[in-house]
Amino acid sequence: MQRGIGILLLMLLCYISPAKATGVYTEWSRAMQEKENVRVLRMGFANLDSLPDVFDQFPNLEEVYFNNNRITAIPPSLFSCKKLKKINFLRNRLRVVPEAIGRLQELKELSLSYNKIEKLPDSIGYLSALQELNLTDNKIERVPASIGQLQQLKKLRLGYNRIDSLPEEITYLENLTYLDLSNNLLSLLPDRIGDLQNLHFLYIPYNELTSIPSSLGRCLHLQELDAAFCGAFRLPDSLANIQKLEVVYIDDHTEPFYQNPRYVYRQHITVVGRGENVYRSSQ
Repeated sequence: MQRGIGILLLMLLCYISPAKATGVYTEWSRAMQEKENVRVLRMGFANLDSLPDVFDQFPNLEEVYFNNNRITAIPPSLFSCKKLKKINFLRNRLRVVPEAIGRLQELKELSLSYNKIEKLPDSIGYLSALQELNLTDNKIERVPASIGQLQQLKKLRLGYNRIDSLPEEITYLENLTYLDLSNNLLSLLPDRIGDLQNLHFLYIPYNELTSIPSSLGRCLHLQELDAAFCGAFRLPDSLANIQKLEVVYIDDHTEPFYQNPRYVYRQHITVVGRGENVYRSSQ
């Protein structure tokens, strides 16, 4: 009797698909058969040119991964998924981020790096739960002022774009710990950048800055600063009093700040040569 029950349970377990058990689906056909169970759609490196507009049929969808495809547009139905927490369209061919993205009130991570995006919608500021925004290597020229509304944002990657200025509202991001602005066209940083009190990592290399605001010295949690080839001829002396600052990168045309004798052994200033494309572990 017990043996028969054991065999029956084994058969039942075999009947339940791994996808149904975990909620992670890698095939459209299976996902469409088990719509209520779909929690994660994972279809990276799948040679996809487009996506079916059926996301509103997955009431429990929380994460989508369509990285490394050839997708040119995000289907409108995706913005009806109220439980969505993670979106990954890294390395595709997107040009537009629809205004409707602002509907995703539960979204925590948005990865759109390595696309062809030229503009961010003002509605990006409605993503009140967003903690990580990745937009590296696009064609973005302007950052909307609404970005200052993202009070939960911790990581912001805007490197390798065409941004020539930043809105003052970016200094409202009180929880921001990581800010990458490398390889842009920035001529100025906001004067109140020092208001980013929780900033740990700041990357501004390869820009066109004329100076770096002295208020940066108020970022007392700053650990790593990359200012190599940023355009500025001198780092502000206010950096000398940041006890937690450990690593600073500059080029041979930039004067370092006058170091505080108490922290001189902690603050390591590295001079980067022009031919050194990769010089820090965080690149």
